[in-house]
Parts: sequence; C-alpha cells; structure tokens
Amino acid sequence: MDTPLELRVQGNSVPTRATDPSVSMADRLWDALAGLLLLSGTTLFMLARNGLASIAAGTHVLPPGVPSFVQRADYFSAQSSLGLVMIGIGVAVGIMAAIRHALRRRGVAPRVPTQARAATPVA
Repeated sequence: MDTPLELRVQGNSVPTRATDPSVSMADRLWDALAGLLLLSGTTLFMLARNGLASIAAGTHVLPPGVPSFVQRADYFSAQSSLGLVMIGIGVAVGIMAAIRHALRRRGVAPRVPTQARAATPVA
C-alpha cells in the first residue's frame, strides 16, 4: 500500500525525502550539554533550598567541623547561587543550540573550517 510520502519503483518502496540527517552529532552534544547543565543546576538549587529550609525549621544537624549555623547557611546560599548560575548557562546554551538548529534548517549553517584549511598558515 502506498502512502503519500513514498513512491513505488519496481515493487520497492522508496522514500521521497533525502535521508540526510538535519541535525549533526555535534549539535546533539550541545543539546545534551544544555540539558545536563539545567539538570545539575536544578539539583544544586533544590539541595540548597532543602538545606536552608531544614536550618529554618531547626531540624538541621551540623556536620563535624562546622562551628555555626550561619556558616552552614552561607554554604547553602553559595550552593543556591551556583545552581542558579548553572541554570542560566544551560538556558543560554540551549538557546544557542536552537538558533544553530534553525540556521542549519534554513541552509545558513555556521561554517566550520575543514582540517586542511585550519592547518594552513596565513601568510
């Protein structure tokens, strides 16, 4: 049975579209990096939030070597800030990857120098 997206040629079904992938492996790695930054930043932020909430509730037990709750709260505050920075970087990387995907689909992909061009010195 024929579908609108394929042709019959001598009994074999041939797709009408090219099988060239529209997104390269390098672009998929950028996507994965953005996701990993978002996930790790969110995890750090949530751990810091839970730590600060346990200090506020009075249920937090200080680890050995930490003399005060203020020092522990500063630690959780810094951890929270780092998590938010990682989330921001992940969003920026994701937006950059989306722009690269859109440019590649339009045929205006950023040019990557080949090894032969990169190896020749400029005189």
